[in-house]
Amino acid sequence: MLPLMGKEYVRVGKVISVPEVFIASMNEICWGLRPDHRLQKEIDESCLWGVVMPDFCFLPAGGIPSLERGKETNHSTFSVELKPKCGFLPSSKYIDPSRVTKFTTCQYCMLQKSKVKEGKYKRESNYCPLDLFSRDRGRVMYAFECLVSNPQNNLRVFCDGVTIFTDEIVQGCIQEESVCCAEWCLETALQKANFLMDLTTADTLGVNSTKECHDLTNCVTTEIKDCVTTRIKDFVTTKGSKMEDSETKEKGQHTLTADEKEGENITTHVHECGNVGPSSRKFLEILLKIFIHDSSRSQPKPSNMINSPNTSMCRRSKFSESEFNIQSSPDHRLFGNGGVLQNLLSVQKLDDLDVEGIYPLYKRVLNYLQSNPGLRESLGVDGPFTVPLWQRVASSLHSNILDTISSEPSSTDLNSNLNDRQNLNDALLKICQFAVASTAKDCSVMVSFQRASKKEASLPAIEITCGDFYHYNIDLVDLDPKEFDRVLKYYNDSRKTVELFGLSDTCTVFYYR
Repeated sequence: MLPLMGKEYVRVGKVISVPEVFIASMNEICWGLRPDHRLQKEIDESCLWGVVMPDFCFLPAGGIPSLERGKETNHSTFSVELKPKCGFLPSSKYIDPSRVTKFTTCQYCMLQKSKVKEGKYKRESNYCPLDLFSRDRGRVMYAFECLVSNPQNNLRVFCDGVTIFTDEIVQGCIQEESVCCAEWCLETALQKANFLMDLTTADTLGVNSTKECHDLTNCVTTEIKDCVTTRIKDFVTTKGSKMEDSETKEKGQHTLTADEKEGENITTHVHECGNVGPSSRKFLEILLKIFIHDSSRSQPKPSNMINSPNTSMCRRSKFSESEFNIQSSPDHRLFGNGGVLQNLLSVQKLDDLDVEGIYPLYKRVLNYLQSNPGLRESLGVDGPFTVPLWQRVASSLHSNILDTISSEPSSTDLNSNLNDRQNLNDALLKICQFAVASTAKDCSVMVSFQRASKKEASLPAIEITCGDFYHYNIDLVDLDPKEFDRVLKYYNDSRKTVELFGLSDTCTVFYYR
């Protein structure tokens, strides 16, 4: 992924050996912090190797020279984990006519029906990945607000490394009746973290948030577990958040008053259920500005030279029905042609055949490899990722490669003679590209940012007020390679998703060839 996405967004970790007690302790700590639907997951205690990675909830430890010289900051570091999912509609001619809804409705939106039906989530999300990847300011901001309204597994917010907003936190607070909706949950969390204060006055938290990654040995103590649990509760427990009177209840309006500090009331805000509050809106505006700045900062891939926003719209997106708009401002710029989102979208589009085109090709290749023992290993199908096959995959976004392989193969290409080594290599390349694209569709984007009064050259920064800046950093996580043989699962999942969506969708699908 590093050659495809660039070193700006992909960090290479350091492999280390770890003792058995470390793995066992981590399993115990993680079990208590996992959501219910992931309690069956655990770390393999037989594996005594680990990878040391930076804590992406913070800015890079060496990113701000003034901090390296021992000058601490009282400004908190906020970070956001976004799981964008697939940002385009397929156009492959190999999609079966009975599943043409894939041309108009994205995979994420189709899955919402089954996720609610299975009880994984209580209601469908209005978030659509195509809005996030659109390079249109209004649609991107709309996508952010949809994620806040129903974060599911696609949005998490952290303050100084502590989770303050997730779907699990929202549901817990709603069940306890400490908040009425997800929007209020985020607003409360940001106010308790003094986010809006951080923009207007000297910060009072007194937390040095740009710190080194936690020491490995300290990560496995009971104190860490207790500390995390306590701080999460502290961030999301709202004081005095009951409704003022029965009339306010009926209107869905609640007075949100932040804690008093030194006898001075920080913020009073009448919250309308289902609408983001002032702290949340400012938070999302900063996030939007970071993505806009990033899109012009990093150079686009050769295949990604786009001069206008992506107008492709998923049929399930409600953006066109909404009255959503962003107030124009002199410092609001248009999206550039590069950045993490466009690079990620380019890698996702390496899946140009759709799983319905890849699956029959995969079956033929798999049968051929099974009839030729040792060939799969010698070609490096399952790694190492330094062999020529994977080097070709890593070069897939270069213009000279795209000229020859990015166009959709004809049906005769998919049925070519695999005894010809070039045909076999090309077929393997398409399947491996599909695997890499699948990773890009399922990874997360980590955005960390911190206020500063002085702009440092070592980190990108956006200006929020005259003389005030936010340094930021963007990283991609969850980049584990998808297995070559996972094609079968993706194929079955795709068919099931379309089938269930078709049963519940009462709209007529209009399709034109």
